[in-house]
Amino acid sequence: MCGITGIVSRVRTDIGKILVECSSKLTYRGYDSVGVAAVHNGTVDLRKDVGTIDMVDQQLGLSKMKGDRGIAQLRWATYGAPTRINAQPHFGCTEVFFGAHNGNLHNYYEYREHLIETGHIVRSENDGELCVHAVDKYYEETGNMFEAVRKSTRDLKGAFAYAVGRADEPEIYAVKMGSSLVAGVADTDTIVSSDLPSILPLTNRVIYLQDGEMIVLTPDSIKVYRVEDGKLLDRKPEVSNVDAHAAEKGGYPHFMLKEISEQPQVARDVLGVLQDAKSEDWLRLLEDAEKHYLVACGSSYNAGIVGTYYFNKLAGVPLIPTLGGQFGSMYANTLTEESLCILVSQSGETKDILNVLNHVQETGRGKTLGILNVIGSTLMFNANSFIPMACGYEVSVPATKTYFSQTIIFAYLATKLGERNGNLDPSEAKSVIKMLKEQLPYLAQQTIDKTGILAKNLATTLMDAPDLYCLGYGFTDGVAREGALKIKEICYNHCEGMYSSEFKHGPLSIVTEDYPVIFVTTTEDSWMVINHINEVACRGGRTIVVGEKEDKLQPYVQGKFDYLEVPKSNVLLNPLVDVIPLQLLSYYLSVDKGINPDLPRNLSKTLTVD
Repeated sequence: MCGITGIVSRVRTDIGKILVECSSKLTYRGYDSVGVAAVHNGTVDLRKDVGTIDMVDQQLGLSKMKGDRGIAQLRWATYGAPTRINAQPHFGCTEVFFGAHNGNLHNYYEYREHLIETGHIVRSENDGELCVHAVDKYYEETGNMFEAVRKSTRDLKGAFAYAVGRADEPEIYAVKMGSSLVAGVADTDTIVSSDLPSILPLTNRVIYLQDGEMIVLTPDSIKVYRVEDGKLLDRKPEVSNVDAHAAEKGGYPHFMLKEISEQPQVARDVLGVLQDAKSEDWLRLLEDAEKHYLVACGSSYNAGIVGTYYFNKLAGVPLIPTLGGQFGSMYANTLTEESLCILVSQSGETKDILNVLNHVQETGRGKTLGILNVIGSTLMFNANSFIPMACGYEVSVPATKTYFSQTIIFAYLATKLGERNGNLDPSEAKSVIKMLKEQLPYLAQQTIDKTGILAKNLATTLMDAPDLYCLGYGFTDGVAREGALKIKEICYNHCEGMYSSEFKHGPLSIVTEDYPVIFVTTTEDSWMVINHINEVACRGGRTIVVGEKEDKLQPYVQGKFDYLEVPKSNVLLNPLVDVIPLQLLSYYLSVDKGINPDLPRNLSKTLTVD
């Protein structure tokens, strides 16, 4: 949540223009409000308001702001409503100090009261302002900006990162205390940001900050220090090979549609990485573990449910799927030294996941295997081992290609583990890997081509359906949950995803004439799903099917577009391709309703708060 960008330049006077350009790459992190603080001739020009960066730029002229350094912030609201006064950046007590943050301060209320009682002028209800005041407070004591920033972290509790400066000093300072932060060195500029995409318009020479570190940006250099004792660290920039154009739409109307369309290539890329990598570390962690916990949130959790079926079927190994926020109260005390927590996070910064990572590290009970997409993230640096999703940047807030990659990774790991523990013989394992590598990309493209127009037409018939269910059975359990999540996220329809045999245990009461229920199935399980379809159909409900074409299913589909048919394949590939029609359905329904699917209300791509 939230995205900050700070830039110090040796030659620029149009700092607003470059801050807007770079910060626009972080739109997926927050779009409730936006602001820019620019320093010009020793004074700070601060402009901010509610809305997207394009809207506020048009209203307030952010890109026309003059200066040689400044900070921009895109906000996803947590503390304080999305209002102009709560938008970031903020001033300190006077308009000399300015700064913005990403994250949450857990001691917000008590620290705000402390600041007010000691004479600080706190103007907003946003915790980001307190970061600026904390620096302001210690600057009054020390008269030294470096020490003020370093000591400020003692007062601030939570997971956060912030950037701060003074109008009368040429540097910008930033600290990383739990939230993501990366810096870059260009020829005439230095930059710090919450995420890599906003760095790449300026440079591919980057420095990944770790927790407990702070940096000082001058026009010519970035110096990295340890917060605890102020020690200068030897941290040289490394060259990023991420394509700066990866976050462009490439002719598609929305990033979401582009990213759905990239899934055939994702299948090729992630299988290439998995086979080329030294996977012995991953497999040994899996093999040596006594218990396997799969910890994830949102779409990653749904992918993990699919993963539990792969591990059962191919490896004969149980995975215990759990939501990141539930892990502590449900399973923390059951960890042993032989436990493995498979931690899944697209950003590698998801706070609920990092809480589990920290618990394992602090207790020394068990090991961790990270599955992540963002190289240089906290999860990558701190897990015992990590697997990259190899998706490139996913800009649209709803996950599509990262979910797809995760399910492929689970299928691959389960196959390799099954070969090692004897659940599969080598020829069986080789056959599954070959299917994933050679058939899946082709089938994914076929599915996009075949179901795109069907999903688009089906969407028009669901425009007036405020409520529906998406049900799966066996391998498609997690697929149905993911389809329902997509519809909720970007269409604002209530759509419940659940196990189809559970529908009769209560929710069936909601079915009335033409009530829509989507059934996602495989050829292996369709005989059972027909029973559940009948329970809806005999009560007048509208049954929609996602799966391979089967004659026995056809009588239960009445509408012209109510059978989203995927290509024929091995049952192991069914759950991988079945999700694509649901992604397309949610996309087209969102567009038909006049919603921007890339930026659904109230949501953020990277959730770095509890």
